[in-house]
Amino acid sequence: MSAPVKVCVVGFGALGTVYSFIMEKAGAQVTVVCRSNYSLMQEHGIDICSEKLNPGVNYLGWRPHRIVESVDSAASAEDSYDYIVCTFKCLPDVVTTPKLLGPLLARSRNFVLIQNGIGIELDLQAAVPSGIVMSWCAWIDATVIDHGRTLKHGPIEKLVVGVHPPLGAPSGTPHSTEAHTALTTFVDLLKAGGGTPEQVVDIQAARWKKIIWNAGFSTFATLANATLPDICHEPARSYTMPIVRGFMEEVVSVARGLGLDESVLPVASIDEAIDLTLSEYGVAGPAYKASMLVDFLAERPMEIEVIIGGILRYAVAKQVPAPRLSTAYALLKVHQTRFIQKSKSRA
Repeated sequence: MSAPVKVCVVGFGALGTVYSFIMEKAGAQVTVVCRSNYSLMQEHGIDICSEKLNPGVNYLGWRPHRIVESVDSAASAEDSYDYIVCTFKCLPDVVTTPKLLGPLLARSRNFVLIQNGIGIELDLQAAVPSGIVMSWCAWIDATVIDHGRTLKHGPIEKLVVGVHPPLGAPSGTPHSTEAHTALTTFVDLLKAGGGTPEQVVDIQAARWKKIIWNAGFSTFATLANATLPDICHEPARSYTMPIVRGFMEEVVSVARGLGLDESVLPVASIDEAIDLTLSEYGVAGPAYKASMLVDFLAERPMEIEVIIGGILRYAVAKQVPAPRLSTAYALLKVHQTRFIQKSKSRA
């Protein structure tokens, strides 16, 4: 019998819980770093209520193979991990990914980023030049409720997965044999646990397609302090959707400047993102709040650097105008500065 795959998951919110559960179902040994909810997980575990993964059956008080409180403890627990999985929010203006992972950088060659944003792989690749950095764009309706005691997961769970090319290599560069093996092994693990990964050759294009939605709807919803139904219902959509579309068009323009043409990032992706969201929230639908808005209301640091800032840095480098996103970024940055100062004072 082959040895179980050893995985370290850093970040145990909704995403970390779902994919730890999936990997454990597939037979992996998962070590989870619970930075803020360690005591709760030790005492209670978490109740898993998932329409997709266990319909009609709730797993009460579920725990992964190992729970630790810090990356130092995770690094001490194993000499090596097959994969380090990052499911924490990427906030480089608060702490970079390499600094957050610390000693875990030396415990694996394979790193998996299940996070929002553009350019999130760059600092990790610079810190671990020999590492293999994989990206996973998650489409999932999951949230942790009841003060962290329960995971509520609907029927949607899909990951678009791929390997980032080495630093300086163009998008779509062929993977090494080692990178291909690491990716396919992880994909097979998720499939065995009931997950729905979709493997792609060009993960950069997939990330830009995902960021179209985030930069459009998350940005507008946060600026408006509104749920998705608030901005998708009639008559609001007649004046909200043109602005959302304007944000999205700038994203595509910047991507074009980077060489992502119609064949890999069709302009129809904008209509797809808008139509899908209107179909879900335009008539009825739950009062869903974008995660950026949730952080805004809680006065926590938001993912504006990797969602909007990353796009704008490429826009400046390629001299592509992005006035709408620049304005949105400036408005949100004022709040972000205050939230970061507040988080430091709490720490």
